[in-house]
Amino acid sequence: MKKFWLTVASVLTATLISLSLCACSPVDKNDPSSDEKPQQFTGVTLSDKEFTYDGMPHSLAVSGTLPENTNVTYQNNAKTDAGVYTVTAELSHENYQSKILTATLTINKADFVGLTLENKNFIHLGQTCSLSVSGDIPDGTTITYTNNDQNNIGVYNVTATLTNPNYNTLTLNAQLTITAKSDFAVSVLSSLLKKPDPWAFMPEAFLPENMAYAQMPISGMNAFAADVAVSRIATKTIGKQLNVLYEGLLDAAGVINKIDLVFAIQEAVANAYQTFINNNPDKPTNFSAEIAGFKIGILLDGQKSLLLAGNSVVSIELFNDAETAANTGRIQLTDGIAVKYTSTENSLKFAVKTTAGGVGNLKQIEFLRDGNSVTGYLREFTGTDETNLKTTAVITSDPQQTIVMSDKRETDDMIINGYEEVYSSVTGELIGGRVQETIKLVNYDTLWLHLNHVQGFQSVRVTDDRNGLNADTVYVNGQSTPFITKKVNPIIPTSSRRFDIEMKDVWYVVTETADGKTAYKIVKTTVPMLFVQTEQVNDFEKDVKDKNPYMTTAALPLNNIESVNRDYEQLKALFLSIKEDVTYADINNYIGSKNAFFVDKDDITD
Repeated sequence: MKKFWLTVASVLTATLISLSLCACSPVDKNDPSSDEKPQQFTGVTLSDKEFTYDGMPHSLAVSGTLPENTNVTYQNNAKTDAGVYTVTAELSHENYQSKILTATLTINKADFVGLTLENKNFIHLGQTCSLSVSGDIPDGTTITYTNNDQNNIGVYNVTATLTNPNYNTLTLNAQLTITAKSDFAVSVLSSLLKKPDPWAFMPEAFLPENMAYAQMPISGMNAFAADVAVSRIATKTIGKQLNVLYEGLLDAAGVINKIDLVFAIQEAVANAYQTFINNNPDKPTNFSAEIAGFKIGILLDGQKSLLLAGNSVVSIELFNDAETAANTGRIQLTDGIAVKYTSTENSLKFAVKTTAGGVGNLKQIEFLRDGNSVTGYLREFTGTDETNLKTTAVITSDPQQTIVMSDKRETDDMIINGYEEVYSSVTGELIGGRVQETIKLVNYDTLWLHLNHVQGFQSVRVTDDRNGLNADTVYVNGQSTPFITKKVNPIIPTSSRRFDIEMKDVWYVVTETADGKTAYKIVKTTVPMLFVQTEQVNDFEKDVKDKNPYMTTAALPLNNIESVNRDYEQLKALFLSIKEDVTYADINNYIGSKNAFFVDKDDITD
């Protein structure tokens, strides 16, 4: 019993002690150590950013997801002028610890645009002559001229320096020319009378005088009726694709040379114009007169000058833009024959139009020079705006070789995907050709080569007798049996040939002399040439020997073939990309019509 009471007493004592401790240590709800810590902003940034000055204010902005009711305060933001600015963004929220973000706002200076300092020619009358920058000049721009404000005869290089806190400094250069009154007419005419040479963008070897033979080379069916040494077949042949370009160059040169009629009366025009200037020194910009059987007009408009000269035979319009250093000319012989050109130091574009019986032949040729390389584009249309036959060509030329990629067709049932002819820029000789074409739904990829470039062929004879798919029968190396080809698929009688020799259309330039004058005539003819399918090039030697056992040394000129194949696919892609970008109407519009001055105007007004 005593033990029981002792146990109860112990429990009561422990309980009282526990209650006593609770009463002495109450929880203080205001103790900071009992609160949760403020949350942190996460996933938000203020990033550096650059702009270019455009007159509008630019700002930085915090990115990321901000808690609802977050207050963002920016400092040094929303700037317009060029400069580098440090921007701060302070983020605050009642449940978050405040956060400050910093970034750099950069507004770069802009470039001046649309501002020019143009060359200008003044007549010396004792006045001070100056150039000035033209265009929309931004506010706050300072222009400093160097070597401006001249009053003596001479040519001065003027510099204009434009500065503005919000723009990159721009320096413009131009020439201020003060010409003696007595020299002004000659100065104007010399800028206009610049005759372009259509041949200037072709290698010198291609000039007619360098391609010409003194007499017609061996060619045509009759010439090959007896054995002819292959070495005697001339290799400065002009293929069908190059001939389109060659004809265009010759036609343009022939019409452009009519400018010589104005050169012949240049002195008389200069004298008449100078007299007009002397009498009208303040207004030398609009002149017209009858001189040496020509109706002459001269119009000046700032950097631009125009000369018109016409009679019953020819109408000539010559235009010069001193700012772009471009000369444009338009020469019309009759209502059906006209040429127009635009020429700079490294480019030439010209178009020739010949119309007869309502059917027009239009050729447009463009050249662009880049260092030692030239790229050209040719478009030819025959017909009308609604219905016409079109030829397109791409020309590339460097000091080693000249290539023409075109689609001039042999017959109307042939679809040419790309016909390439490769020539030596040094000699003008044809290196070889390659054509991808479709004939009656069959695709071909064929190489064409001169016989005297192919090993194993010493002589050739041709008769006008069909031999299978060949329109003629060919004999080589003095043999009495015909040269035999091999079919791509021997089982099919109409299968294409792996190789063969055919009479191929070519053109030669021949020198003609009459009455002490030398001219160059292009003559169309045929010569025997070898073709081989590209897929059978590696089998050629074996194929020829299998069918012609006496041909023990037949071999293709691999260097020539490599030259032909090297740029074929690249040029074909370029050719196809520009094939449809010029129309008959485009060329017709470029050539335009003759100036109304030649019809019914006494003075030039435009």
